[in-house]
Amino acid sequence: MSVALGGIAPGCVYDVDDRCGENQTLIENDRCACIAGYVPGVGGCVPCGENEEERSGACVCVDGYTRPGEAAACEPLPASLGAECDTADKPCSDSDYPECHVTDANVGYCTTTGCQTSVDCEGEYTCQASADGSFCRRPRTGLLDKCKTDADCAGGEASFCQPNEKVCLVPCSAGSTNECLDSEVCCDFSIFAAGIFCTPTAECLTQGGG
Repeated sequence: MSVALGGIAPGCVYDVDDRCGENQTLIENDRCACIAGYVPGVGGCVPCGENEEERSGACVCVDGYTRPGEAAACEPLPASLGAECDTADKPCSDSDYPECHVTDANVGYCTTTGCQTSVDCEGEYTCQASADGSFCRRPRTGLLDKCKTDADCAGGEASFCQPNEKVCLVPCSAGSTNECLDSEVCCDFSIFAAGIFCTPTAECLTQGGG
């Protein structure tokens, strides 16, 4: 049994000018969200660490850095991994990353081949099958950058601004098998006015994509 003190029943204090917690801001429909550079954590919103940035509610390494383990700090990527190369006149010079994976004409980036899973790849690189065998594929440039229109995503591989989440995603052609990662499918969310883009297979199935 609770007892009111001084004739006043206990309750929560509501401040119309301060409805959110520390490091939060008020957004539409009276919902609170973490401010820029902060993500949901234990006890509220927490800041991202050194060499990290917030993307879609998670702290990720900034370009040029990688996380060697799930709880590890972001460290610089090897300079030769992902270095620009040209199969005509600028081969990969580091024997650790000897493969020039071509992305446009003769130009590409240095990486490794023969991976079995993404565990065999460094950084955020993922193991990808190809006609010539498997290779470690670099992260798609611009992926999950914040945007308002496609123009904000221009220049990156993730060139489509998803209208609901306002982040840059990788566009694809319905039924495509070579534009997305092995763990993804080209999912058609156009029935929800969200577009057609690469998404994890399980997410496409559970969210009703085609």
